[in-house]
Amino acid sequence: MQKIKPVLILLLAIVASSGLSAQEIKSFSLQQALDYAMENNYDIMRSEKDVEAAKQKIKESTSIGLPQIDAKLTYNDNVARPTIILPPEFSGDPNGPGLEIQFGTRYDASLGATASQLIFSGEYIVGLKASKKYLESTNAEFFRNKVAVKQQVANSYYNVLTVERALYIIDTTMKVTKSLAEETRQIYEVGFAEDIDVDQLDLLVADLEASRINFENQLSLAHAYLKFYLGLRAQDSLILTDDLNNLVKNLEESSVMSADFIVDYNPDFYSLSKQKELSYLQVDLEKASYLPSINAFLNYQSQAQRDTWDFFNPKGIWYSSSIFGLTMNIPILSSGTRSAKLKQAKIAFEQISIQQNQLENQLNLQFSNARNEYFNSYKVYQNKDKNRKIAKKIFLKTTEKYKQGLASSLDILNTHNQFLKAESDFLTASQLFLQSGEALKKILTKVTN
Repeated sequence: MQKIKPVLILLLAIVASSGLSAQEIKSFSLQQALDYAMENNYDIMRSEKDVEAAKQKIKESTSIGLPQIDAKLTYNDNVARPTIILPPEFSGDPNGPGLEIQFGTRYDASLGATASQLIFSGEYIVGLKASKKYLESTNAEFFRNKVAVKQQVANSYYNVLTVERALYIIDTTMKVTKSLAEETRQIYEVGFAEDIDVDQLDLLVADLEASRINFENQLSLAHAYLKFYLGLRAQDSLILTDDLNNLVKNLEESSVMSADFIVDYNPDFYSLSKQKELSYLQVDLEKASYLPSINAFLNYQSQAQRDTWDFFNPKGIWYSSSIFGLTMNIPILSSGTRSAKLKQAKIAFEQISIQQNQLENQLNLQFSNARNEYFNSYKVYQNKDKNRKIAKKIFLKTTEKYKQGLASSLDILNTHNQFLKAESDFLTASQLFLQSGEALKKILTKVTN
């Protein structure tokens, strides 16, 4: 047994150390969280792959107009060669049976190569332009996704800080309330307080403990969402280094309220503009289907026929042939197919033009609403900040009066609830102010290269 114990201890240490190494502790300011999300967020990484795929699409479209070379190797073993019966006249006896003849050899092989080059194609020219526009559209969507992810991360960051602040208020208030309840219980035991005073303070402590459990669950959920948006694993630990009050102060001092809104630079509008350009090129593509296309080709082939399998015999004969030619495909009549496709493309372009006008008006309306929400939430924040300072002052004074016997436990209960509600309203107002700032910054974000 003495020899087994050290082995067990070693195994436990290895398991514990492997568990610790699997968990990482991440520390982020708001800006660091945003930067990290731009590299590790799932939506961002997927959009980045879309951009890479669009770049390969350009290469694919370009290669269609470049020389194409294909090789072909064929081998046949004519196990049972076909038999042809010629008329009796071929045998010299018109009344005799037909002449049975087998053509070909037992084995044959051929090796060939074909080179082709596109000389002219209107569809190719338009398709090449479309692939480049598709890359621009994909980049625009990539930027648009980045803006959306930044808002998600920032709002989740604010949510975590808000819940953490609420827990701090609960803990500090509980500490004071527990101390007050203990003092009241001691006074009651010597006959200078009523049992209802002790019960009411115990009730306050119980309510605070229940609230703390609720906020702990909220904090766990808030951390889970933030880690998801950051692209972190569920088992990783997260520490936020920014302070809620400092973030609010930074937003107060920012110039976001006075910034001008230019709809052409908005990511949503820019992305739709690129889709409109793609739609216009689709119209050109359907028009190009009316034009002829010209291709050049060169074919070389060498063939061998053997009755014995000796294809690698250097004395064997290979028969070569070569062809060079041009092919022109001229569309003449499609019975309305090309015309219908062209009209559909024009209708789609008109639809996206209408959608663009709608989006322009919608974005201008969103900007006005976002700026009004920002202004209103800031005024509410200022009001709730003032109220919570007053409520805290009243609660502390009432607590001192209670200790001096100048206030009842009911006064403590009322001012305590008033204080917690004021703090809760202030935290909610702070979070809403920060979130309204993110909404305004999102719509004011300008597309960059």
